[in-house]
Amino acid sequence: MLAVSAVFARQQIKYVLIGGLRIGVHGQGRATEDADFLLHIPALQRPPLLEAMAEAGCTVDVVQSIRDWNDGGMLVVLGPGGVHIDCLKAVSHCSIASSNEHVPKLFGSQVVRVADAEGLLLLKLIAFRSLDPEGIRGILAANVGRLGLDWVRHEATLAGLDPNRMAEFEGMVQEF
Repeated sequence: MLAVSAVFARQQIKYVLIGGLRIGVHGQGRATEDADFLLHIPALQRPPLLEAMAEAGCTVDVVQSIRDWNDGGMLVVLGPGGVHIDCLKAVSHCSIASSNEHVPKLFGSQVVRVADAEGLLLLKLIAFRSLDPEGIRGILAANVGRLGLDWVRHEATLAGLDPNRMAEFEGMVQEF
């Protein structure tokens, strides 16, 4: 994870760490065997980024990775040490941003940009997969009284989220 985030920084790629590794900081952690990043990569920067990832020890098929990114908005590479690295395309301004843009965290001697709790809530509301309500509750429980929920609501409105999903979210907020 650190080698890949260092590549993103050197290549000046906008990124944030999301997923299970990040959730552990803002709520109930869950077991994860990969590192998930949300990326904004202009088309011309994709080949140099993938080549730099390969130079950093990742297993990358550059041509296939560009196809996968264009077709599905996701890039999966095997990172140094065999860790799966999932890179997801930021589909809107709000998916890469958060209320505080990102939270720099020190891992050893390296700074890694990570999504803040509000950004994670928004991402989980947008995706709303089967485990996301549990993650939302964990974030809410771990951050009672410290969340910028008005920002989350505003960005969710801009993203056009289903009113029923937002009603479910408000029910979760009331629990905590």
